Order: sequence, then structure tokens, then C-alpha cells
Amino acid sequence: MCCKSAWYSRSKLKAIDGKLVSVLPGVAVDSYAAAVIDPIAINAACSKESPFTASGNTLDTPFYTVQFNDKMYLSSLFDKRTKRELCENGQALNTFLLAEDVPLAWDNWDIDADIEYKLRDTATLLESQVVSCGPIEYRIRNRYQLTARSSLTQDIVFYADDPMIRFDTRMDWQDDHRLLKTAFPTSILSDFARQEIQFGHVKRPTTRNTSIEKAKFEVCNHRFTDLSELRYGVSLLNDCKYGISVKDGCMALTLHKGGCRPDAAGDKGIHDCTYALLPHIGDFSSDTVIRAAYCINDPVSIVSGRTQNQQSFVSSSESNVIIETIKPAEGDATNCYILRIYEAEGCASHAKISFGHSVKSVEETNMLEEKLEDIPVCENKVALSLRPFEIKTLRVTY
Repeated sequence: MCCKSAWYSRSKLKAIDGKLVSVLPGVAVDSYAAAVIDPIAINAACSKESPFTASGNTLDTPFYTVQFNDKMYLSSLFDKRTKRELCENGQALNTFLLAEDVPLAWDNWDIDADIEYKLRDTATLLESQVVSCGPIEYRIRNRYQLTARSSLTQDIVFYADDPMIRFDTRMDWQDDHRLLKTAFPTSILSDFARQEIQFGHVKRPTTRNTSIEKAKFEVCNHRFTDLSELRYGVSLLNDCKYGISVKDGCMALTLHKGGCRPDAAGDKGIHDCTYALLPHIGDFSSDTVIRAAYCINDPVSIVSGRTQNQQSFVSSSESNVIIETIKPAEGDATNCYILRIYEAEGCASHAKISFGHSVKSVEETNMLEEKLEDIPVCENKVALSLRPFEIKTLRVTY
């Protein structure tokens, strides 16, 4: 399966053993479908010359000119497409910040407001090496000592066909009452950030002018936080980290919180996560941000075998109308399943839902799967109208 709408994943697939592998750029897989990848085409693509050039602390990619400081943080990120520097006043992107974290209450849940004044860059770079430089990706592996007991290993990945910069991170955490963030002080000027919640997103201020704004020093986000101007923006995507702080143009994602109650050792051990920086041309949309966030969280699976391309089981005609859930229907109903669909951008939309199989009937239901009305089916397609952020539940009988 691919992402939930008519999208595809280009540079990353998940192998059957769970490992991520690079594949031929431009391979397209429709939503809830399968595609055959030609090994000959992959070998031809992998035989091309690398588009990446490194000299000293500077890396030249198809999208960026990147400079690294002595800790291998991104001290300069120049977007060639728009001729724009993304680092704010020389501040480095992907800076690791640590602080003592002893909240007044709820040790594993709360973060106190003074945490922002405690954060310091105390990481020490132990080793840095280039582990991949080919026609598809350029991968740098860095090892850091965060504290006397905790360490971190991270791969920074630049792609030949994708402006996303990916950070595959493994933490060996052995500390109590320490909080770790990664900070991205960007040059984006916006008085609000968009942050994903379930079935949509909310806008939150990036300023601290009032007591209400100051109380939002740490907020939740699911798969993305986005800072956008009218024609350009930067998103911070992630696959499992849900706390973030945003002030002016700086996004600081919380990577770990070493609380001790109720489980004194619950946060200790090996932790893997992935986050990514995505500068995008154009304003926030499903095409520029949400698609990429889904592909990080739901990578395509790849298996060996013989088969043919398989058409999409179900798909949406509009990228902002997302098929989020396919599940069995509740109760004793047979030959039917449930689709849960939502509008993701915050605008009224019309969409056609197409089925790759014969459909007898489609009913709209509420969240409890109680019938509301029948929806006409024409050539195994149904037409829907959705209000901004509306969630629709359909019972499909086949």
C-alpha cells in the first residue's frame, strides 16, 4: 500500500524485513495498489553518475548548497530553486539542545515553561563519515555523545529527486530528567504555524505577546508542523514525535523526555525515530506538505516475486480528500467494509471516490456506523461534497 490518496513514494520503500532501501526515482504506486519495479531499470538508474559534490564542509546537491559547522549541524542551507538562505542569521539547523527536566507535577507528561531558558547545546561530535554517495542519495552518518551516559547516531540524507532532507536517528538513552530537542531556526517569516492533529490541522501563533501565546511554549503536532509565507515554506515532518515548540521562525521538535514516574526505566534504552525538513515552493497544501508527511509514516512495502501491476483498491480524485481508514464494518454485516475520509486542507471540496472492484451499494454513516443516507454509485464511483475538515464515514457493500 502507498499513501492514502492518489499519491506515491519516490525514493524510499520498506523491505519485507522492515529496513528502508533506496529505489529507482520516479517509481509511482497508486493508493492501495501495487506496481512492478523493473530490476533492469533500477540497475540503469544506479549506474548513473552521482549529482552530489562535496568539498570540505560544503555539499552541493541538485536542490541545495549546504555548509556544515564543526558539529555537522547545517550552518547554511541555500535553496537553489529560489536563491534563498534558510538559516536565520547564521544559526545552525538541526542543533541538538538538552535541558534538565524536572516538572512540578506529572513527571512523564508535563514540561514546565522555564524549559526554554535551560536548553543548551552540549552534544559532542564523536565521528562523521559519508556512508552513501550515489545517483539517488547522499548519506552522512554522525555519532554524538549527548551526556556522560547517553549517545545518538544519525544519518542525514539528501536526495537527488526530492527536496526533503531526512534525519534517521537512533538514541541510546540512559539519563533521568533530561529533555532533548532538535532546533531548526529558519528564515521563514510567519505569525502562525500549521500543526497536524487527527483529521486536520490547527493554526497556532509563533509569537509570545500575550499570556495565552506564552502558554503555548510546547504544543502537540502529529506528522508535521509547517511555517509558510505566501509562496514558500518549510515543514518539519516526523514519524513518531508529537511535542514541538515554535517561536518566530524556529521549530524545535522534542525528541526525548526522560521522566521517571510512573516507570523509573521506561524511557531508557534504544529509541529510533525519523524526522525531515521539507522546504517547499508554494504555500502549504496537500501536494506540498501532507503527501510527504504520509509517505514518511506509511512507506511503501517491497517484496520479491512475480506479479503484475494492480490497480488501486480505492482512490480519491482530489489530493486534499484523504482516505484515512479502511476497516471491517462493525456488527455481523458481511461483504462490506468501512471507509473513513476527511478533507485535509481546510477548504470545501468535491471529490470522486473510485473503487477498483464491483460495488453494490454505498451508505453514509455516522462515526458509530449508523446509517444516514444512501449514496448513488455510478460505474463503481461515488461523488462526495465535504466541508472544511469534514470527516465522512462510508459503508461499502460489494
